[in-house]
Amino acid sequence: MCLTSLLVLMVACGDGDSDPVVVVPDAGHNVPDSGNGTPDSGGGAPDSGGDLPDAGGETPDAGGELPDAGGEIPDAGGELPDAGGEIPDAGGEIPDAGGELPDAGVTPDAGNEPADAGNETPDAGGELPDAGNETPDAGGELPDAGNETPDAGGDAGPGNETPDAGTPDAGNEPSDAGTPDAGGETPDAGGGTPDAGGEPPVVSVIANWGFEAWSGSLPDAWLGSKSNLAGSDVQKVTSGAFEGSNAARLTNASSTHRRFTTAAMTLPAGRYTCTYQVRGTGEVRNAFFDDDYSSYTGYTSVDTATWRQLTYTFNLAGDVFDTFELIFSIRNTSGEHLTFDDVRCTRAPQPCDTVTCEPWAKCDNTTVTCEPLAGRCYDTVDCDEWQACDANNTCVTAEDRCVRHADCAGTPETPVCQLSTHQCIPGDPCAGVTCTNPATTCNPTSGVCELAPGACFTTYDCVGALPACDSATRRCVPADHASNIIRNGGFESWNVYSIPYQGNHLIPDYWYGLDNGIADPGTEIRASRLQPYTAAVHGGTTALQFVVPIQVAERFSLEKFNVPSGNYSCSYRVRGHGTLRHRVYSSAGWSPQTDFILVDSDAWQPVFFKFTGNVRDWRLFFYPSRSEADRDHLQVDDVVCTKD
Repeated sequence: MCLTSLLVLMVACGDGDSDPVVVVPDAGHNVPDSGNGTPDSGGGAPDSGGDLPDAGGETPDAGGELPDAGGEIPDAGGELPDAGGEIPDAGGEIPDAGGELPDAGVTPDAGNEPADAGNETPDAGGELPDAGNETPDAGGELPDAGNETPDAGGDAGPGNETPDAGTPDAGNEPSDAGTPDAGGETPDAGGGTPDAGGEPPVVSVIANWGFEAWSGSLPDAWLGSKSNLAGSDVQKVTSGAFEGSNAARLTNASSTHRRFTTAAMTLPAGRYTCTYQVRGTGEVRNAFFDDDYSSYTGYTSVDTATWRQLTYTFNLAGDVFDTFELIFSIRNTSGEHLTFDDVRCTRAPQPCDTVTCEPWAKCDNTTVTCEPLAGRCYDTVDCDEWQACDANNTCVTAEDRCVRHADCAGTPETPVCQLSTHQCIPGDPCAGVTCTNPATTCNPTSGVCELAPGACFTTYDCVGALPACDSATRRCVPADHASNIIRNGGFESWNVYSIPYQGNHLIPDYWYGLDNGIADPGTEIRASRLQPYTAAVHGGTTALQFVVPIQVAERFSLEKFNVPSGNYSCSYRVRGHGTLRHRVYSSAGWSPQTDFILVDSDAWQPVFFKFTGNVRDWRLFFYPSRSEADRDHLQVDDVVCTKD
């Protein structure tokens, strides 16, 4: 009240300053108060006394500023200028700001009150505007726009432009910032969050999801290992893409579906949602491959020249490493066929995404805690009652419990494991066990039918002194047994032969096969490098010694012969010091090339391999090299191949 009285007194007396005073009209369409003109608002008296109107040659709104309104006559009189640091909207009324009630229902901005302007926040939100009976500039309507005079507050930008509400921009320009005169929305200005539509694009876990990158005629990161759509049926589309510059057209006019897949990738477990754009004519469905094919969705029929969005969701129960492929299955395409673009797949965030567990545990999204994996444990409580939790956080059989008869081997009085209680009890582990294969017998410790000592299923089982398996008796036999198709496989028989260009040499019978060396390869090693060896043998009385100190390996071959149909298991024994590998050649061609074996031992080492018969001119090759005298070079013995 004191401030109001002071203002009234100052208006009545004047301040002796001849400068005009600029008052911005409060609102509405009325012409601002200018002497004899229309009063400032409503039906009230004009906002002036007996003073001359604010005009003349004097500079308006002292301080070098331009008058606060176009070409209009400034609000003259004895009022205080509407500027500076003075308190706006003085008097007993509540200033028009904040969450308080607006200055409504009172004759606006007339008499001796200072103008409703200055640095206050303009009329915004859901409040009534500070003016007469006009509709407030708020709610869902456009802020301060159209042909109406903007909601005053020092903003001098009338006309057809929408004033940028907020703190006014002094001078003749409309203010360029501030909170917009509408609702509680985030202002569409400054560095803040945009008011609409400007959300960042969704990131896709699919590489080259927009088909923008191509290598030649094929899109990068597509046509994975599970695709069976021909590359010629994938075409690059460079006009009318949904996004970017390119799309991919797929063609399959047949009624048999064809798969078009992504390249294999790694994906974490979770729920995924995929959207993609398609146009053209045909049918499409989706699935995925991790370590097996998922079930397919139903087919969606597409027949449109405009883009249509389809959605596919799937769930990965566990992490997939380097094998995941997203599948598009298409059929019955025609016309423009089917064009795809914008394949966006995203994973739904899960509570466990921010939780890190030990390697033996996994986060449970329900409880957001790390729980032990199957068979793993924090402590014994996580295991079955007959188990203990070891130092590796693994559930293992407790010392006094069992899961098989072999666990009871340490207690001869109780050799049987009672599976219902996991307790060792007295009894016979082989009681009630019948072994139907003649090569097997019940092991009294395990109670399981196992290969009997000296018995065999194939030559691979004959690792002792007897290297060959007789398929008729299922017993291991010597290398010279009739079941061995390799003649003189034990190198027991030697004779002198005339070798072309080398003269007469002692060589093992049925070996040193000679052919033309090109289309039909044969032995190339010099006969002088082959010696009978008796100092140490694997079987019989003689082995073969290779004396090949050179680095280049040379072929040594059997004489060729025909092999009947069937599967054959083979082995040979090697000792000494050097390198050796083997290979097979026949009418079926070369076998895969094996790696060189580095030999440096006095003990005989077995080497195993297999081949399939029903071939002509079969022969086995050895490739010795780099032999050294410290272990008498290289020795080979007991070469056997038996039919399984």
